[in-house]
Amino acid sequence: MANEPRLLSRATYRLWAQDRVRFGDTDRLGHVNNAKYATYFETARVELMQQVLPGPDSYFVIARIAIDFRAEIRELSTVDIGTAVTAIGRTSFTTGQAVFQGELCAATAEGVVVLVEAATRRPMPLPEALRQHLTTLAPVEG
Repeated sequence: MANEPRLLSRATYRLWAQDRVRFGDTDRLGHVNNAKYATYFETARVELMQQVLPGPDSYFVIARIAIDFRAEIRELSTVDIGTAVTAIGRTSFTTGQAVFQGELCAATAEGVVVLVEAATRRPMPLPEALRQHLTTLAPVEG
């Protein structure tokens, strides 16, 4: 779940991406608009997907995303997005993610990513090599 306590800690994540908070990301209240967090999480998911995509005959789709907003970001600087793989299914896997600005955890998310065969546009089983790689991205226990 996106509200899982371990997702709040930087130490949980093995995979990191960065994005920049732009002036256009902010709203009238001067903080990052809630819709922008989905973009930050996408930045990190795409990086993960590019690392693990098994080949040109398949692609990943996001089937579900749940975001919990935890704190305001007001500073126009970089954010770090941590990603962990929290579950692996037959045709999909689940990610736990968090957006950090410094030590501040501003939002967490849970996403379900499905591997799809390009020719049929239907879910396909995760290849064993992909499953093995995904297990290396499990949350750091501690």
